[in-house]
Parts: sequence; structure tokens; C-alpha cells
Amino acid sequence: MRPRRAAGGSPRSVRIVAYAVNGAGVGHLTRLIGIMRWVRRYAQVLGVRAEIWFLTSSEAEGLLFHERFAAFKLPSKTVVEDAGLDKLAYLALAKQWVWHSLGLLRPDLLVVDTFPRGAFGELLGALDLVAHRAFVYRPVKAEVAERADFQAMLPLYDRVVIPEPEGTPVSLPDGVEPVFTGPIAVRDPVELLSRAEARRRLGLPADGPAVLVSAGGGGDALVSAQLDVALEAVRGLPVVVAAGPLYRGVPRREGVIWLTQGGLMELLPAFDVAVAAAGYNTFHELMLAGVPAVFLPQPKIADDQEGRARRAVAAGAAQICPLDAAAIRASVEALLADPGASDAARRLVPRSGARHAAQELLRLVLPEADVDRAAEALDDAVLGVPGLPFVIDLAHTLDPEDPIASKGCIDAALTLLSAADALYVPRPLLLRLARELSKRLSGTPAERADAFQRFLRAAAPFHDWGAAQTFARLLLVDRGAPWLEGYARALDAAAAQGQGLHDVVRRLSALLAAPEPPATNAALMAAL
Repeated sequence: MRPRRAAGGSPRSVRIVAYAVNGAGVGHLTRLIGIMRWVRRYAQVLGVRAEIWFLTSSEAEGLLFHERFAAFKLPSKTVVEDAGLDKLAYLALAKQWVWHSLGLLRPDLLVVDTFPRGAFGELLGALDLVAHRAFVYRPVKAEVAERADFQAMLPLYDRVVIPEPEGTPVSLPDGVEPVFTGPIAVRDPVELLSRAEARRRLGLPADGPAVLVSAGGGGDALVSAQLDVALEAVRGLPVVVAAGPLYRGVPRREGVIWLTQGGLMELLPAFDVAVAAAGYNTFHELMLAGVPAVFLPQPKIADDQEGRARRAVAAGAAQICPLDAAAIRASVEALLADPGASDAARRLVPRSGARHAAQELLRLVLPEADVDRAAEALDDAVLGVPGLPFVIDLAHTLDPEDPIASKGCIDAALTLLSAADALYVPRPLLLRLARELSKRLSGTPAERADAFQRFLRAAAPFHDWGAAQTFARLLLVDRGAPWLEGYARALDAAAAQGQGLHDVVRRLSALLAAPEPPATNAALMAAL
């Protein structure tokens, strides 16, 4: 199905629903957030409006607010049980809620994580409500994956994405060809803060070891006991406790920094070692950030945390411990003394597969060649730039004839942005200026960016960017005329006479209001 085009030729759009309705943790939600962040970036590069909705039962929906995603929320099974609600009534309501939500949204693409039948077995009757469907198949225990009802659902998906390295053993029916993307994390390595900045934000000492005690999502029944033992084990060391957004116990604040909000991953470079369970997201985020860990695997119905932790131990990036303070302390000290443990962790998870997964999903609803261009445009050098969405918007102004912001456009936008920042041009005003000037200039994106810089440098001595925007808006739509030299001379002359940019704007306005105004921008500049 091709993306929608609204009446009147408005920008193309795709509607995507991310289904994160399962489990007691936040792994499924975090994994889909990681993918959808890349979907949103690629769509912006392509000039496509991505309308992304989450359907979730997670009580950690604040993560979606933090990442600027819209969500419809259903109570979790945990809250339903705690509130004493009728489970059969909840099950009936939940199924109808999913069906009606998909029926009203009619997405171009539905993305489901971990359980292909859905948390309530409702998706078999709902998949025909969507144009395309994809399944993020995080490997689960064999007794779950090999069930007939699990396997029977997989051929109904247009794309099966496996967020593990190529060759990871996965149960699949005949005819299903999966795409291995590698582990998916919510941030890429280049998006992580420096060690010094992460420690500054957390209030940790600039030097010396620091320990992270992580409770994962915080909703597991064993969390409070694990936190007590882990904190006893690391007593005397600088400690941050990431209790997780689902934690409902009593905070342990004495001698520790206590966190419950999202956005932890970018802060991970602050730590030298972690004590944590081995859930999918916690495990891969720690390894990607180069934080060796003492793992305390939790028993789960579908998730093999023990097997995951053993892989890290075999790689030299972790140790597994029983819930014993003395054993945990010894393992922490051993990892702190191991100079190769951090690099071993990074080798185990060198990158996030979220961008690869996003590309595969978008190929279901957008032309493959366009997706390839977007992937080329957003490399790591670009990803590390603060304010990336603004850079992409600016890039679109440098080649208004092409709906896709190419790598050349983005590189030119970065050059222009650097020059504008040096001149203290407010970014929102810079974008408005660029949109006005793009109608008055021609050339390649790099040539346009150079012309924009010349315009800004001439106006900079006046310190009046509002007047500069008015000046740009008054110019004729006359792309072929070489008017910039005359513009710079006119502004130099005005400055020499002690005039402001508003004085120049008034003269320009008067010229345009004359009975026979100049026909080109070059003639306008000469008349100034």
C-alpha cells in the first residue's frame, strides 16, 4: 500500500501502530520505542509524515511521553489483579479495545513485539484490519516458541524481525524468512553522553569507580529483595539505583542516588560496573555502553535471562551471582580490577539494530529506493549532532525540489548551522530565513548553504534578525539573479552611515511600492 496523500497535494503520510501489550516489564515497550525513533527520523528525511501510535498496557507509559510518542493505554494485568477487577470482564474488554482501536486507526503498518497472537490471543482476528504487519521476534524460551499456536501466527506477518545476531537459534515454521538486525537498544553508541557529562548530570564524583544497581523495569516481584542485597554488597561505593518506572516499593535514599525516570541509557557511560537482572533491554544497553555487569538473572515465563547472562560471562564482560551480598561484592571488585571487561562488553553488543529494523519496516510501506536514500543520509556522524530534527528540517530547505533530504543536503545544513550558531542566529528564525531565501536562490544544496551564509554575515553587524527575516520576505522570487553582492554592499553602506537594518527594509519596501519597481533582486539592490 502506498502512503496516503491528502487532498490538495499535502505531504505523504504513513500511519503506524506499535503494539506493546504484554509482560510485566518494559522491554517490549522500550524495544519498540528504539525502532520507532528511527522510523520517525527516516520519515522526516523522506518528507513523509509518520503518524505513530502506541497501543500499550504498560504502566510505564511515561517513557512514551519522554520520547514524544502518542499512546492509547489499557490497564495492565498486574493493576487489574491488584484492583480486584473481574479478569474475564477485563479480557473481553481488552480484546474489544484492541479490535476497535485498529479498526478506527486502520494503520498502514502494525508492529507487534514478542507474542504474535497478542497478550489476549486477540490478534488472529485483528490482523486483517491493517494493510501490513510485522513481528519483532525477541527469542523466547523453547517451550513458548515451539507451541503450535505461536508458530501458526508467524506466516501471517509480512516481516519477521529478530533483534539478535545473525544465526541466533530461533524456532520458525517453513517458509518464514526472518531478518536478523542484531540487538535493539533505545540509543545508539554515538548518542551516549561522555563519562564526564554523565557523571555531572548524576551528581557523581568526577573520578573513581561508580556502580549502577538496576532493577530493570522495576515491576518484578523479586526487585525489593534484590535491591536490598545489592545495596548491601556495594556499600561504601558511589551508587546510583535505577529502580525503574514500574517500581512501587520504598525508595532507599541513604547514601545513594535514586532514579525512576526514563532516559537512563544515555547516562550509562558514568558507570564502571553494574549489578542488575539480565532482562533483554538492561543486558543489551549495559553491554553496548561498555558497562560490565554482575548479573542476578530473574526467572521468567518466556525470557531466558540465565542463558543471556552466560553469554556475557563467556565473553569476559560479566559474572553471574546468587543473591548473596558477599558474592556480589567479590564479583564487583573483580570486574573493577579487570581492564578488559568494558571492551569485552562493547564487542558483545557493538551497535543497536534499531535502525536496521526501522529500514525493514519502512520497506513495507515506502519505496525501497527512498528508504535506502534515507539510510545513507543518516550516518553516525550526523546522528551525534544535537538537534537532529532541526538539522533535517533545515536540509529540506536547501533543495526544495527534492522531497528527500539527501546526505549532501544534510551535510550542507550542518555547515550552515555551524556558521549561523557562530553568528548567534536563533535557530527557529534561521529556519524561517532559510525557507524565505530558498525561493530567491538557485544552485546545489552546498551552493545554497554558502549563499545563506553570505546573507547572514552581511546582516550580522546589525544584530537584528527579525529585520533580516523581513528583508528576505520582501525580496522578489528571482532565483536566477546574482543579487548577493549588491545586498552586501547596500548593508555595508547603511552601517557606515549609522543606519539600522530597519532603515534598509523601509527603503526596500518603498522601492517595491513605486509605480515601476525594479524587476529583479539585483536591480533592487542597486537601487538601495
